[in-house]
Amino acid sequence: MPQESASPRAQLGRRSMLAAMAAGAGLAGAAASVAAPSSARAATPADAAARPVDLPAADPVDPADLPLTGGSQFPIGVFWPPPPLQISTARYQEIADAGFTFILNGNYVWDATGIRYSLAAAQQTGLKVLVSGDPLEAALAGNFWIQGDPSGNHPQISPQDAATSLAAVLSTYKGYSSFAGLDLADEPAADRFTTLAALVALCRQAAPTALPYINFRRIGQPWGAWGTAGMDAATYTTYIQQAVDTVRPSVLSYDRYPLNADGTDDPQYFQNWAIMRQASLRSGIPAWIYLQSVQYAGHRLPTAAELAWQVNISLAYGAKGIQYFTYWTPDPSRGSGFVPAQALITVAGERTALYDAAKRLNTGWLAPAGGQLKPLVSESVVHANDNPLPAGAIAFAPDDLLAEVSGDAVVLGRFAAVGASLSDDRTLLVANRSHSAPATARVRLKPAAVATVSRFDAVAASWLPKAGAAHLDVHLPPGGAALYRLAAK
Repeated sequence: MPQESASPRAQLGRRSMLAAMAAGAGLAGAAASVAAPSSARAATPADAAARPVDLPAADPVDPADLPLTGGSQFPIGVFWPPPPLQISTARYQEIADAGFTFILNGNYVWDATGIRYSLAAAQQTGLKVLVSGDPLEAALAGNFWIQGDPSGNHPQISPQDAATSLAAVLSTYKGYSSFAGLDLADEPAADRFTTLAALVALCRQAAPTALPYINFRRIGQPWGAWGTAGMDAATYTTYIQQAVDTVRPSVLSYDRYPLNADGTDDPQYFQNWAIMRQASLRSGIPAWIYLQSVQYAGHRLPTAAELAWQVNISLAYGAKGIQYFTYWTPDPSRGSGFVPAQALITVAGERTALYDAAKRLNTGWLAPAGGQLKPLVSESVVHANDNPLPAGAIAFAPDDLLAEVSGDAVVLGRFAAVGASLSDDRTLLVANRSHSAPATARVRLKPAAVATVSRFDAVAASWLPKAGAAHLDVHLPPGGAALYRLAAK
């Protein structure tokens, strides 16, 4: 697997900015300390994942009891929100009006004063905030290793000092009702897992109702240091399982931006989702994804249909949260990768056509349909009539409910209530495999298993009975999807 460079999300982080500033000022040592501790060695899959003896013990909180993962509202987030001088109730209401439920602060909002101002605006508009980039938190999570970390890397910090630092960070923000949790790390190397496990545990001890958030790597990115070989599917599976076992995160979040500038799509998109889905099902940890909502180096500007396609494929694979990368367009100072760039809002603060598309998608489909799927468990996801079959995808085969799928290529995600028996109802999402052409398919049901069928009306947020239960005739726009409830006999 060839090496993949650091994520564009990482390029928009506080730590990358500080490293660039230090390097530009000729402070090579400072740049190295921000980018990665100078004593850190390269990590490999063979490295031990043991937790240090003095790692704090804090059992994971049930996702149902945390902000965003709990409740009936489907979490829809934005990364790179308005910059400091654009933070206002009106700007944050603009975010909420587009159907978003939370933000991950950034875009130079990296000091306690700015973050508190952001939290206040979010509080007035019903948004939640995952706090990212607080100076103390960024230094703690990015530059130190917990004492006893099996990697042996330095500088190290004792659990006691780490607890004191995290408590100070949390006390700064947790008084706001809009505070949802802390964004502790973006795309960590595997040798950071033990330290992150300690920080997650300490966060749970200090603020049990705060979400300790981490965004993990994807296939093609390295196991260890940037610049080393990228992970293939097998190595990535080990990486994610080690993250689950060691860090015990509250969400399994990752980013993958599939729309290339040359008009092609990422060939690893489905394989990455298949691996993350399996890890989520084994662990009971909800899976979130960043979708591509910006034009940047090597990636095209998504159409409305391509936004919907990313959402619906992710829902079919069991996503329990969707995050947009990005909301505000990164300014040119963020690097050549963002020249040119365009997202939902321009650098100057003007809405683009993508804002309107996202608003229609979020409010008219993702929020209501996602709310139906959020409490359910993904039972299967298969591709019908999809030739050639993408890497990681499973081809449709008749099962206890579905006899045949004819017509155009579709992706079928099947869901059940937690603890459902074989005789209970099922929910079926049928998503268009194409984001550029409409799809028509007939899904033939097994009459011995299905009593009645209803289709979800997202506008009315209700289920409409369908005449007959022999088959589903599905007509989907490019990138579109339909949701059905199959009542068992």
